[in-house]
Amino acid sequence: QEQGFDIPTEEAIALGIANQLTNILRDVGEDARRGRIYLPLEELALFNYTQDDLLNGVVDDRWRELMRFQIQRARKYYTQAERGIRALSPDIRWPVWSALLLYSKILNEIERNQYDVFSKRAYVPTRRKLLCLPVALLRSKVL
Repeated sequence: QEQGFDIPTEEAIALGIANQLTNILRDVGEDARRGRIYLPLEELALFNYTQDDLLNGVVDDRWRELMRFQIQRARKYYTQAERGIRALSPDIRWPVWSALLLYSKILNEIERNQYDVFSKRAYVPTRRKLLCLPVALLRSKVL
């Protein structure tokens, strides 16, 4: 606790989970090429998607539904994290909002790529990154 501000622990944990889940979703293809799977196997099974499908980079309706499910989960964590930013000291709100907005935009890029994380790496172009900064600044002052 600093200068009367409480550290929003649950929200900070939510931001960490959201960021890590975003990393996992963005890197599925790279990880598959290394023979690694970080998505829970029971969740693959929920969508009738197999380990072999993942390791072979199969993008079909099953994969898209699985990715929609995972992206929705990540967005819920980002939303939870947003609620804690106002409890932070004013001088660190802007960088936290910036990081949250920039990282969550990766999910938009995955969607823009039709959930194909096997042949295209989802990244936020520099122009879109720069456009996030004034939005983050405004949020840090208003929200």
